[in-house]
Amino acid sequence: MKIWISCLLFASSMALAQSGEPFKKGNSVYVESLSKNENSQETLKAFVDQLQEWGHWKVLSNKSSADFIIKLNLEASRGIRVTSWGGTSMACSARFYDKSDVLLWETDTYKASPNGTNGFNAKRAAVRKLVNAIEKKYR
Repeated sequence: MKIWISCLLFASSMALAQSGEPFKKGNSVYVESLSKNENSQETLKAFVDQLQEWGHWKVLSNKSSADFIIKLNLEASRGIRVTSWGGTSMACSARFYDKSDVLLWETDTYKASPNGTNGFNAKRAAVRKLVNAIEKKYR
């Protein structure tokens, strides 16, 4: 009976270890955004810069060579709000896919509005929140 339980626990731990393999330190990632507008492209660049600064994964410019893919979902909104000072607010989330385009994990959405505490740069502030959440998950 003890041997059976030990085998079952070993098999389940192996399955969990294999499911986290694409995200291990040193693996490579390709990052893309479906939106091609200027705000989205600037936010994508800020996200890639933050990932490279973190250094957990190698960020590649070639999708076919990457171990996994991150697809950014970016939403910009304009207008005067209590916290936005009339600039462009940004919301971003990330979805992690394997090479077969199977969704492996999805982050929450992180929002930021331009204000004095973030240098009036909502793109960089939202990306910083998103990357901090990813770092906490994959340390």
